[in-house]
Amino acid sequence: MGGYHLVMKYLQSNYKRYSVYLFCFLAASVPLMICSKSSPLYPFNDWPDVNMFFTMGKGMLKGRVPFVDLQEQKGPYVYAAGGIAYLISHTGFEGYFLFELASMFCFALYSFKTIRLYTGKPVLWVLPVLCAGIVSAKSFVHGGSLEELSLGIFAYAIYSLLLFYKEDKPMSAATLALNGMWAGILFWSKFTLLGLYMVWVVMFAFHIAIRRKDMRELLRSLGIFLGAMMAMAIPWFVYFGLNGAIGDWLKAYLWDNIFGYAEWGNSSAWEKVWVAVSNMLHSLKDKENRTYSALVAVGGLFYVCCPKRYVSREEKFAVGFMGLAMGIGIFIGETKHDYYGLPLAVFSMFGGLGLVICFGKMAEWLQNKLKKAAVPLYGVFVAIIISVCTYAGFRVSSNTYLLFVEKDQMPQFRFADIIKRSADQSVLNYGFLDGGFYTVLDQVPSERAFCILNRNPDEMLAEQNTYVQEGRTHFVVTWKAQTVTEEELRKLPVVSEYYELVEFLYFEFEGDLRTYALYERKE
Repeated sequence: MGGYHLVMKYLQSNYKRYSVYLFCFLAASVPLMICSKSSPLYPFNDWPDVNMFFTMGKGMLKGRVPFVDLQEQKGPYVYAAGGIAYLISHTGFEGYFLFELASMFCFALYSFKTIRLYTGKPVLWVLPVLCAGIVSAKSFVHGGSLEELSLGIFAYAIYSLLLFYKEDKPMSAATLALNGMWAGILFWSKFTLLGLYMVWVVMFAFHIAIRRKDMRELLRSLGIFLGAMMAMAIPWFVYFGLNGAIGDWLKAYLWDNIFGYAEWGNSSAWEKVWVAVSNMLHSLKDKENRTYSALVAVGGLFYVCCPKRYVSREEKFAVGFMGLAMGIGIFIGETKHDYYGLPLAVFSMFGGLGLVICFGKMAEWLQNKLKKAAVPLYGVFVAIIISVCTYAGFRVSSNTYLLFVEKDQMPQFRFADIIKRSADQSVLNYGFLDGGFYTVLDQVPSERAFCILNRNPDEMLAEQNTYVQEGRTHFVVTWKAQTVTEEELRKLPVVSEYYELVEFLYFEFEGDLRTYALYERKE
């Protein structure tokens, strides 16, 4: 009985804290469950990028070395995440969904904490608005992007820097090490996402050196941050070193991405920055991103206009430059995809701050009335807020059409049923990004160019043509961005010479009907 009373006393004394955690979890998980294709409610996540990461991670677990045995262009931590997800589920994305949920939970929690730095008014009610706005946006794409998984990291970074300004005392070694660790992981995942942390460390160092004039603290803090950041490279130097592939890794990830994938042209540095800023603004102005970009705009305006007694000039500069550096880093190469702008959604937390202050009195009055009436009634009110935001996300999201599709209607599962009847189940994903067929079949590709990437597609297609001509796999799966007739598929260049059409299917992807075709090697 003594133990029971101790537990109850602990829960009662920490009731408010755990209530916040629970609400953040619900605000993050319910909209995410409806809008992410990685959710257990969906039959499958057919987004090529997340399938490529999954395939690479699975390959690493089964002895394949990235950039040597399997060709891709992201950093090794992306593949490590894919490997962990594969350990959770071999043929689905439940593991990735847990990563998405962790990131969105951290975004909600640190948005809550950041807003509470500036106001004591009720905050929780705005969190479902922020989360639903992000997961229903165009930039969210299908679910599982690295940009999405970084949102929780960026929310923590912003909160920890603003808390440092508010407290005006040395940042703890744990906080510095954690931020350095995340900066290192981001660098070895997708270095273009490092813009926010570059400004973060400059503004942090500026405050210590100029405001506090404490060089000892500066050296200590930078040593911890940079040490933790650099330590994140050690596992990969060991891994690739043991496999004799350090040169392949650094060339493919750093050199080729900087000079082979980005479009540099003959523009000056200022022209490149201007184009990057223009692309950032274009992403924010996209009407299908306004579910969060409106909050980013409102929050930016509110934060800038806030009196200095509430928001210092240093805080305003820090937040503004972190956002600007993030956008420039993401778009500096001029290559742009829908999901590129999603990290900017982290700044919607400041739109949440504006809403909390504007509607704070009303929310405070309602919260007090409901709490006095009954705790269950307050719970009902919370449930209504989450439900309304989730329903709005369901209506806006471009993914929810797939919620009502059965697995056997999807080409990945339809073709897998045919392939599994054969003694030789080897397959090549020909001429397009990873379509998820390796995932459904739980296969590690046998060939290095296991799909076509956005970088050097012509070279990769030539390599795949060699595989086809040599008949290295028993099956070939291909994809066309439009509806193609059966007659055209039977005359597909290169493939139709060595393989015969077995099955084809029209299926919706990103708003249009696409053609998926399965071929079997001629005997």
